[in-house]
Amino acid sequence: MRAAKIAVALFLVASLFSMCKKDSKNDSTVSNTEYYVQGTLNGQKWNWQVPADWNGFIVGTSSSLSNDQGTMTGGFTALVSDNSHSFKPQLGIEFKTISLPIGSDGTTAFDNFFTTGTWSYASDLTYAADTKSIVISYTDNTGKTYSSIGLQNGSSLTVQSATPVSGSVYNADSGFKIKLSFSCILYPTDGTGSALAAENVEATVFLDKTPAGLATN
Repeated sequence: MRAAKIAVALFLVASLFSMCKKDSKNDSTVSNTEYYVQGTLNGQKWNWQVPADWNGFIVGTSSSLSNDQGTMTGGFTALVSDNSHSFKPQLGIEFKTISLPIGSDGTTAFDNFFTTGTWSYASDLTYAADTKSIVISYTDNTGKTYSSIGLQNGSSLTVQSATPVSGSVYNADSGFKIKLSFSCILYPTDGTGSALAAENVEATVFLDKTPAGLATN
């Protein structure tokens, strides 16, 4: 059977919320919303708040899955995007590689995959089965994209909690509310310009379980 590639981008997931837009003058270090991104980006305060309405920043999920003769592999990306400016800027946190052999239960595999503790940064964009790693991506307000793929000496990444959630004002679908902290270098994907330093970042994001249904046989 010929391998079929499936790429699913779900900016919709039940998490369209807004935010009090990024405000570099806001010195608060305590989030006042359920979902948020806080820290510094190239020395500038990074403070995206995602309140439960539809104006400004929202959370969502995308997935990239391939099907090779019934075995599904791929990753799931939690997104925080500025809905008022065509999803720019945007932060993406991809968890990979989930592997689902034919006959396996996709939902159960999804539930068991997102564990707490230290995760590694991925060294490339391939999806190798039986490996767990994370790719941080960033799109600025001009559309220029950056990625954590590259040298990450001294960087850190910890998933602090992964809490099942369902049917809240933020997400009509079921999934995980994931809290994590990280510091990393973000390299321009086009190879031009300087890298960005994301430091002491704390984020709480949402991953929709719905795409896992694609992997249930």
